[in-house]
Amino acid sequence: MKVLVTGASGFIGKAFVKAVINENSNVEIYCAVRKTSNVEELQKLNVEFVNFDLRDSTTFFQAVKEKDVIVHFAANFDFLASEESLFKQNVDATRELAEAALEENVKHFIYCSTTEAMGIVTDGTEESDYNPDEVYGRSKMEAEKVLLSMKEDNQLPLTIVRPTGVFGPGDNYTIKEMIESVDRTILNKVFPTAAKNLIHFTYIDDIIQGFIKIIKNSEKSIGQIYILSSDEPQTYREMFITISRALGRKPPIFIPYFPLIIARPFWPIVVKFYRWKKHGYPFVPNALKKISTSRNYLNLKAKRDLGFESTVNFELGMENEVAWMRSQDMIKTKLK
Repeated sequence: MKVLVTGASGFIGKAFVKAVINENSNVEIYCAVRKTSNVEELQKLNVEFVNFDLRDSTTFFQAVKEKDVIVHFAANFDFLASEESLFKQNVDATRELAEAALEENVKHFIYCSTTEAMGIVTDGTEESDYNPDEVYGRSKMEAEKVLLSMKEDNQLPLTIVRPTGVFGPGDNYTIKEMIESVDRTILNKVFPTAAKNLIHFTYIDDIIQGFIKIIKNSEKSIGQIYILSSDEPQTYREMFITISRALGRKPPIFIPYFPLIIARPFWPIVVKFYRWKKHGYPFVPNALKKISTSRNYLNLKAKRDLGFESTVNFELGMENEVAWMRSQDMIKTKLK
């Protein structure tokens, strides 16, 4: 079986490639990456490389040629990117890649969407209404709609996968930035009391397990949407206490949320002055907005159809990620 993995040099893509290679030597993996991508780790594996760029659709047809399965991880994941760039790379490019897959008679097109396409929801399932509250989430929602239309009209052999936020060793996204905020920013000794609201993160190994089961159970998974999530969400309060403990710091002091919302128009100035663009969570405006809402999801369908399991809880996963970050000299807090 020939499997094309777009975004293979990214956090999830790289973990997926490594897991498949370790588990099944009979699968041929083709890593679709940009010419500028860091492929040092992937070069140590038994994989082939093909040129692929979301911004250049001329690379799509050669990439998908003679492939059996496409796992489409590649995306513009920048929540602060322009709507134009997000929709061009996440919607238009996905449609064009799926069109190329249809032309090449690909047997299974697996799209890595996100629960951000569902957005603000409590106990969300695959049947929940779309309710994204960020442009990024809207772009992934629109990509889903395009693919679902192609499934109905053109028999695209589609599976849509909605992971929650993903974390673990190798993470370069939200949880890493949260850890850095607690590790480095003095204001993260305090946290808004609205932190009782829910957020949902899942450990990388469990997410990868889900994707592999989707490929192995293609007779069930084709035509379906699956949420991949841990069994339990976290409150923002619990999450930041857990991060603090993993770092060896005292838990934050929780402060009233309402005054921060009133002061929210002034936070961009403060963030810019103190250079907190990356390490000022939760005191950047988008984060303050998010922690006033809850979003959590249910993995019952993936468990029923695929035998999906959540095996690493948030506390252990956080310890693993912090340990990895220490090994990479990313942590300033000293162990006592």
